Amino acid sequence: MQIAQIDPPNSPLDLSEVRTRIASFLGHKDCLSCIRVSRAWFHDFAPLVWHTIDFDKHAAAFAKVTPQVLDKYGGFISQTLNISALGHIQALQHVKVNSIAAMRIHLLGNWLYRSMLSDLLRRSHGSITSLTFWCHPPEPNTFEKQRSEAYHYMHVNDIFAPLPSSTDPRSNGSLGTRLKSLSLTHTCLTREGFSSILQYSPLLDELTLERVTVIHHKPGIPLYTGSALRYLSADFSQVWCNDSWASPAPSLLLHFPLLEKWHLALLAQPNNRAIDLKNLDFSSWCPLLQTVTFGSDDTEGISALLLNNFKDLKSCTLSAKTLAMSTALGLVSHLDSLTTIRFTGEVHEVTSMQLLSVIVKLCRNLQVLSFESLVCDVETVEKIRWGCKGLRELRIRFQGLDTPEDIDDCLKKLCVTTRSCGIASTRPMNKDTISIRVVQHLLQFTKLRTVWLGTKDYYIPRSSA
Repeated sequence: MQIAQIDPPNSPLDLSEVRTRIASFLGHKDCLSCIRVSRAWFHDFAPLVWHTIDFDKHAAAFAKVTPQVLDKYGGFISQTLNISALGHIQALQHVKVNSIAAMRIHLLGNWLYRSMLSDLLRRSHGSITSLTFWCHPPEPNTFEKQRSEAYHYMHVNDIFAPLPSSTDPRSNGSLGTRLKSLSLTHTCLTREGFSSILQYSPLLDELTLERVTVIHHKPGIPLYTGSALRYLSADFSQVWCNDSWASPAPSLLLHFPLLEKWHLALLAQPNNRAIDLKNLDFSSWCPLLQTVTFGSDDTEGISALLLNNFKDLKSCTLSAKTLAMSTALGLVSHLDSLTTIRFTGEVHEVTSMQLLSVIVKLCRNLQVLSFESLVCDVETVEKIRWGCKGLRELRIRFQGLDTPEDIDDCLKKLCVTTRSCGIASTRPMNKDTISIRVVQHLLQFTKLRTVWLGTKDYYIPRSSA
């Protein structure tokens, strides 16, 4: 039997994978030119041109697109941003606009807008994985004013239209099952509606709540506690609903038994009650919660949460401004479990190095340490007894390594020495230089693989032994 020989491509541009990669670096004008080359090039460059429709930028131009053009290109539209007018929804009314994966939507009080939006979402439910809903903040920007304005209200049909009934055998069980990311800003919805959204979003992995008021909790209404959500971005007060017109409702955290990561931008108390941080255990609701990111500069609040409300944290990110004795003690209280500590922003306190030394002495399981704004004195660092010998990633700066050339030279020495199993190069080197002292210090971390000393990440190879 004779086997047909497949001729290799004459040019890299004959390969679809190469063309797709090139397309990601080109502007729309260049991609439009490439589309006209051939049918094969059309399929590789057209998706980039039509991938995103931002109505803040493209509304006028997109409104002029004819049905014939959408019939050819509508299937490439994957992301629609800033839908905020009836005309925007009307422009998307085409049978070939059927692959939208992400939408950013401004909720309006207009009933026709809401109805057509519901139809668009229903038609796109098989492809949507990310939804963002937002409203303009009220004036004055208070929860009471937000609750009194009708246009801030959203209902379950804004996301799932129509919502299938769990007792209806004719219901479409696949409706909304692809949704993975949901973001709500300046909206109001009922507690029952919030629970239903989670129930009919079994793949929902990320949830962002900003100034969302969850209202009308009644003890007799069952709350869905089977969500598979793993990532939550919500202020401390946000998880307590902030509904000042109703009796205190249970925390929203009880919906998320599988929550692993929580971003806390603010730590302000809710406006409808005072929460005692000394008698609160988040692990009772979210036993898998092990990663927390603090965006607040509230040192007292952060330390209280670390000491009393979290258990067995593995990763913590906080502002460098909040590093004080209280927050250091809060971190050390998780010394058996912490593997990652990241300090962000600029540091102002001269005692930061002293407090950091306490952390690296006691948190022996630490694998990632990032403190990019801290400039360390080598002599001080050498005197610290580092308990975290298993460090894999280190991101700090050293006095004396001030230029990219100095840093590059230092890390090249580290790589050479590491490859030779810790044996220094045979070339004579001044052991008193900052570079050599930093190298000698870093050699104690035998598992260290990523180092940042002020410029870029360097990968440290394993020993050749």
